[in-house]
Amino acid sequence: MPQVKCPRCGTINDTRAAGYPFCVGCQDNLARCGYCRWFDNETVICTQPLVADVFEVSEEATPPCGYHTARESIQVRRWGVHALVWVGLAAAVFALGFGLLELFRAPPTAPPPPALELAVEADRGGAVVKGSYTAEVLIYNASDRVVEDIRLEIGKESLDTLYLSEVRPEPLLRGESGGWRVLAFPRLNPHERRRIALVLVPRKAGPQHLVVRLLSGENAYHGQCDLPIMVAADEAEGEEQSSRGE
Repeated sequence: MPQVKCPRCGTINDTRAAGYPFCVGCQDNLARCGYCRWFDNETVICTQPLVADVFEVSEEATPPCGYHTARESIQVRRWGVHALVWVGLAAAVFALGFGLLELFRAPPTAPPPPALELAVEADRGGAVVKGSYTAEVLIYNASDRVVEDIRLEIGKESLDTLYLSEVRPEPLLRGESGGWRVLAFPRLNPHERRRIALVLVPRKAGPQHLVVRLLSGENAYHGQCDLPIMVAADEAEGEEQSSRGE
């Protein structure tokens, strides 16, 4: 699934690009339930057995799900690649007939990018202004390869209202890249799982969003989660404001 076509504006998007799943044409979130192969429009349910009933889904919802797969109707069929394959086969047969197979041998293809899965767990109703609130990020290496340069990136807009006070375990490096706060971690061995605790301090009451994404190596993109968090007002502050009103 290297490319998908945005249903809203028709722009072709590379699923391996750093900014995916946000459309480069209209910024529509292409990871919404309504664009997923597992979403049933008639019953408005998720048919993926591993995550069914775990998240609240709707056509516009974008839960932190690691199993989102673009529907076949918006996947871009790369017929040009298939045509080149047939031309290559014909050339190989021709070359074999003339004893020139070695001259026309196709170069080895690069291995596919490793499969990393991302999920975020938290008590969505347990956040209070100025109180400590922990969200756990789960990373799983589903491939048979060692994955180097693991980078967890947090949207800066999220950190405007959710102050990041602590990360456990401590990342190897911290930095910034565009609109993201970057946390670098050690490599992941095949089928290894890692939990990363993000200790946050909410700065304002109301609905907030923790947006994180996962990259590795040369900007290989492995998915993004948008965790909605309902932050309650600080009781002491509310009582103080009430007493001032009296």
